[in-house]
Amino acid sequence: GIKNKDWFLTLFADGHQPATEPGNPDIVYSQWQQGSLARHDRKTGEVTYIKPQPRPGDPAERFNWDAPINVSSHDPARIYHASQRVWRSDDRGDSWTAISPDLTKNGDRMQYPMMGRTSSVEAGWDILAMSNFHTIANFSESPVDENVLWAGTDDGLIQVTTDGGQAWKEIELDDVRGIPATAYVNDIRADLFDRETVYVALDNHKHGDYKPYLIKSTNLGRSWTSLADSLPEKHLVWRIVQDHVNRDLMFLGTEFGLFFTVDGGDKWLELKGGMPTISTRDVVIQRDEGDLVAGTFGRGIYILDDYSPLRTLDADALERDALLFGPGRAVKWYRESSLHSDSIGDSDYSAKNPAHGATLTYYLKDSLQTTKERRQAAEKEAIEDENYPSYPSWEAIEAENEEAKPAVYLEIQDASGNFVNRVAGKAKKGIHRLTWDMTYAPERAVTAPADDDDQGIMAAPGTYTAALYQRVGGTVTQLAEPVSIELAAIRDGALPGSGHAATAAFTSRVSNAMKQASATNASLDGLRKNLDFMRTALDRTPADTRALEVMYEGIRTEMEAITNELRGLQSRQGMGAAPATVSSRLQYASSAGWGLMGQRPSTGSSLTTPLKDWRK
Repeated sequence: GIKNKDWFLTLFADGHQPATEPGNPDIVYSQWQQGSLARHDRKTGEVTYIKPQPRPGDPAERFNWDAPINVSSHDPARIYHASQRVWRSDDRGDSWTAISPDLTKNGDRMQYPMMGRTSSVEAGWDILAMSNFHTIANFSESPVDENVLWAGTDDGLIQVTTDGGQAWKEIELDDVRGIPATAYVNDIRADLFDRETVYVALDNHKHGDYKPYLIKSTNLGRSWTSLADSLPEKHLVWRIVQDHVNRDLMFLGTEFGLFFTVDGGDKWLELKGGMPTISTRDVVIQRDEGDLVAGTFGRGIYILDDYSPLRTLDADALERDALLFGPGRAVKWYRESSLHSDSIGDSDYSAKNPAHGATLTYYLKDSLQTTKERRQAAEKEAIEDENYPSYPSWEAIEAENEEAKPAVYLEIQDASGNFVNRVAGKAKKGIHRLTWDMTYAPERAVTAPADDDDQGIMAAPGTYTAALYQRVGGTVTQLAEPVSIELAAIRDGALPGSGHAATAAFTSRVSNAMKQASATNASLDGLRKNLDFMRTALDRTPADTRALEVMYEGIRTEMEAITNELRGLQSRQGMGAAPATVSSRLQYASSAGWGLMGQRPSTGSSLTTPLKDWRK
């Protein structure tokens, strides 16, 4: 995981919009409020103050509290910054040129009514460190055409140029149907595929309006359509980002969570998977890894690893009963052993890693419900229509109580079609993820219900398949076509070994022997409990018990002899060196796999249950 010691400061003071140079991670742009922009050189640690400065005679520059900073998609040395004007630098901020006039409404904030009235000099003015007004809040350069630039202001304007800033077209928001004239432009994003298309997220909550506003234009702002119709109420839209492979796949950060669309914005679906109900202020796509990164207001950074399955979804696919998607890339068949015991204090903290193993994604159109859940849903609907239900029969209620819950699971097979493992999933409708931790099903004797410490041997690198099933009552049904999983070895040992196949065969032999030993241990434990009952019964028997006592002692003595052979003398446990036993030899033989991908040194280990998608 990313540890505390891996983080470094790029600048002092309050943090605001940053940027990095594509292909050169040693150049970082950071700023504190109101346009105080700096360039940080990671190699030297040098921080250069590069805030654009007005020429003599120019009016004061009004930078937004969180002024936009954008690195060009066409030239990594070109950056854009904005006050009430758009500034461009082609040398990483060493020099600047204003490429626009004032693009805001340029009003006088001192004359605006506050709390129902205007105020004079003696009012409690305190705007020294407050947010400026009439500023450019967000900016976007078209990745298709470097001359198409967009700017959105905090006072209800959208501006666009198609000639690199020589001429700008003003779009008043009150001219866009359904958009209030006072809306703040929270985000503006040029389409990644079409030079004339743009997406704008707007916010009017400072005027008591908490509706979500999201609009799109496909003709450089001449006309607009709303993309917010399917969003819930009060979900202010903070950020929109478009997938770089599938143009119709987009993500939204809202006041209460994260949403995605597979049809260009006609319908938005909430993306949960462990995300808290929290203001999601920023969303970024990590293109190399195919990960979605969300920044929340006060709760941290969340990462959705490998969202590529969403690229294959469309409206028709979501109408199917079930879908299953394999990992978007080969699974790295390796995990560092966690045997280190050294500590470096707070610096040793590390964020959560991705789930270890092959993570698969599946979709259920509808939840698998029990009879009780279906009755409750029907009764709720009837009550809403004032058609009140009557009390069910006792037999019907008892049948509900006895009914087994439906289940959804993945079944893993090897390349020869042999069973490997089953991984339990969730039976609720929607998109889910679960992780096969690359182990076989435990082969130990079953002496108790499964728990998280049950784990089988590691599966060797190679090709496997996963199929999605449901179990309702006693009926098992396959829900989706199997998908392929490739486990790829990424490291070779320092010494030549016997190979993955030979290692897997040896581990399987040891596992089978341990299965027999655990079954014997379970039988002995059960026999010991039965002998305790027999002892009580003998003590209460009114007849002559001498023959029975001889039989009882013979059974007990034989049981203890087998136990001693298997486990060793109990009196010698923890009393220094003791002769080897069947159990100790099997434990030693199993140690060959202890360091394999960080597998734990125990007689039984865990099967990963469905993990939450987001890691914080």
